[in-house]
Amino acid sequence: MLGNASYDEGMARKSKTDRLPRLVRPPAGREPGILAIAGRKGPEFYAFREIPCAIGGRGFKVQRLGRPDLYHVRIGRPDQCSCECLGFLRHGKCKHIAALLST
Repeated sequence: MLGNASYDEGMARKSKTDRLPRLVRPPAGREPGILAIAGRKGPEFYAFREIPCAIGGRGFKVQRLGRPDLYHVRIGRPDQCSCECLGFLRHGKCKHIAALLST
């Protein structure tokens, strides 16, 4: 500590594990699973449910809690992964795919 400056927890650097997606609750019966994905202002929570996928891989409906946006996400081999979000459409990768692949 320098001079009278105090430690400000808000300025502390977050660890890498704080930025990793995590499974908050697995899907159970009719209840969707919940994922926590790091956002700009803290964790963002998403409900997800597996849906049939006729073209290969596994399909999911993913919706951020409190938002109307619904994304259809497909995971599998790298050439099978896709998402309807702008991140994937612009860059070919997104946090939704990364989170589902990590669970």
